[in-house]
Amino acid sequence: MEQTTELMLQLLRASLNGSTPNLPPLPYSEWERIYWLSRKHGVVTMVFDAIERLPEEEKPHGDIALSWELSAERTRYHFAHQARVLEAIKKKASEIGIPLILIKGMTLAKLYPRPDSRACGDIDIYFPNNYQKGNQLLGNPEAGLDGKHAEVVIDGVTVENHLHFLDLNYRSQRKAEQYIIGSLHQATPDGELCPMANMVYLLMHTVCHLTAKYKLPLRNVIDWGIFLRAHQSQLDPAECHRLMRKINMEPAFNALTYLASELVVTDISQYIQKEKLRMEDMTKLRDMILDQSFVPPVPKEFKRLKRIIARYKRNRQRRWLYRYLPSSAIERIWNNLSHII
Repeated sequence: MEQTTELMLQLLRASLNGSTPNLPPLPYSEWERIYWLSRKHGVVTMVFDAIERLPEEEKPHGDIALSWELSAERTRYHFAHQARVLEAIKKKASEIGIPLILIKGMTLAKLYPRPDSRACGDIDIYFPNNYQKGNQLLGNPEAGLDGKHAEVVIDGVTVENHLHFLDLNYRSQRKAEQYIIGSLHQATPDGELCPMANMVYLLMHTVCHLTAKYKLPLRNVIDWGIFLRAHQSQLDPAECHRLMRKINMEPAFNALTYLASELVVTDISQYIQKEKLRMEDMTKLRDMILDQSFVPPVPKEFKRLKRIIARYKRNRQRRWLYRYLPSSAIERIWNNLSHII
């Protein structure tokens, strides 16, 4: 692992654990590399949280310090603005008697030592059995469905109103969706999925980055580790593995948890069945994420035969990943063909 990457991870661990990082004296050029790497991974403000705990003489100075402060201020301002928009939506939903479920970013942010350091791209909401009324409440009853949700912009903030939690093209996703829907009666009083259902949703959403996009952002790995760490008293490891086997997700659960434990969190090992993992695969997955060495998508302008060949080659480059992805070989082939034909 490169020195800059290791230094960034040290700062991230300190930020997530609320501790002061123990770093050697760093030159301006190294701080500059850490800054740009943390921006690349979407964790620039989390890293800045740890830097703020350093003694003054050990902090970065000059232009790079100013850039870090401005980036952190922008993230926190945007988070505060999103929180205000969300509160307005909740108030309106309460007034007209429509329940809502908040999912993804805004629910995860509060698990971090400093919530407004976790950048959130948008607000994700599910209105149980009230998708159309939800669009109306958000101010755009004619909003079109894009995949599994509609997008509405409120005061500059993108709000996604979900008709479905997951991509229902895959059998494993459909199984997970059924489990989540069946658990809605256990939603928390503040409008979040219960821990087991939330665990299923977060894992499936994260795996989608691999199955559909061949990408897994570092922030998603951090989210997963933070979520498990925060809910250890509510999530029994044996029950988690039993449920994951039921929805064909145990290999992905194992791999992602191991990765989160290795990179940013140290106290979730009780969820890992290490004997079921191939360490060479975990090294590949870790390096793929840290180096962002993702396979590029097949250009849409390719003619049909060329696209089929390109997709085949692309899949072969990451065939080791299919040991941990939920779909069967036949289902995977069908989904690939459906994007071509």
